[in-house]
Amino acid sequence: MSIRPFRLVAPAGAPIPARLALSSAFSAVRGSGGLEEMLKARLRVPHVFPVSSGRAALTILLRVLQQVSRQREVVIPAYTCFSVPSAIVRAGLSIRLCDVDPKTLDLDQNALLRLDLDKALCIVSSGLYGMPADLVRLDEIARDYGTFFIDDAAQCLGATVGERLCGTFGAGGFYSLGRGKNITTMGGGILLIHREDLAHLIQNELEKLPRPPSLRVLSSTLNSLLYAILLPPSRYWLLDRIPFLGLGLSVFDPNFEMTKLSLYQTRLTTRLLPLVDSYNQIRRDNARRLQAGIEGVEGIEIPRALPGVVPVYLRFPILARDEAHRARLLRRLWSAGIGASTSYPLVIGDIPGIEQYLARDQQPCPGARSIAERIITLPTHPYVTVADVDRMIHIIREES
Repeated sequence: MSIRPFRLVAPAGAPIPARLALSSAFSAVRGSGGLEEMLKARLRVPHVFPVSSGRAALTILLRVLQQVSRQREVVIPAYTCFSVPSAIVRAGLSIRLCDVDPKTLDLDQNALLRLDLDKALCIVSSGLYGMPADLVRLDEIARDYGTFFIDDAAQCLGATVGERLCGTFGAGGFYSLGRGKNITTMGGGILLIHREDLAHLIQNELEKLPRPPSLRVLSSTLNSLLYAILLPPSRYWLLDRIPFLGLGLSVFDPNFEMTKLSLYQTRLTTRLLPLVDSYNQIRRDNARRLQAGIEGVEGIEIPRALPGVVPVYLRFPILARDEAHRARLLRRLWSAGIGASTSYPLVIGDIPGIEQYLARDQQPCPGARSIAERIITLPTHPYVTVADVDRMIHIIREES
């Protein structure tokens, strides 16, 4: 197959129209009221709180839950984004790991029920790559054990379970507006709450947050413009070579900055939100083509969406036969200009320096470890063409 030189499809992404980035930078509109009302209407929740990141949103929610419970363990998937344990540590809590089912990338419910949930402050769901967890059942389990359920929808903006939007289940949920998410403002998070008592406590926490420093706002603005220009495949190969952007890195860092959402990012979110449905539909269409082309290929396992859910497929995950098979596939895909990814490189329990924050007597998590060793995520975003999808399918079929 012919390959265009100097063309690289980003592993994930959401286009930022340059005109929207510019108009957000120079708009005279102030305040976050318009964004909050837009989100409340779209999500059908009474309380919405924009903050500086998804992990900041999770940290605030955990701090509030501590005020109404004596429990101090947070149950999370053993394979998930490193921002989740970062937020738990920032909130001063202990991490309890639960195994993950490679067939769904959801929490292994049998493993979950083997844990001592009487010690749990809350259970945090998995929603990796825009594939919703079994949110109804997880919420039921949390209620049965008298603990809270947090709907981690950082990567699931627009996904649904039944007729209900991800992010709106449990005691609270949150989205991320970070780079590579459903829409991005190069940082930002949205916290969603139903309960009035928790909303009041969250408002108290938000009042303690500073506004972002001017240099941070300038950096977000310039990065948004750079991202808008360089995300298309014909230019992304340049973006991929800028080392200080840290593209694709997953970092465990409990000392992250927590602030209010900047006015620039608030305005940009307001302008980008109407685009999320069309972006997600493109991702679904590309995922459908990939699944049809890869299904049944020997040595490739495709994690399945649960019944009754509508994923948004931020990326399309597959599991290779083993690490050697994965390495061969990645080499071929990158050589063909496809930014496939190994996603998060480790299970949470293997992150350097995390041992001191883990609750005692952790259970083994073989499913999560298998995922970490075998996963590849394929790009599905709006800059992925039919030819790109065909190229991915051809390589995977040829190498398997």
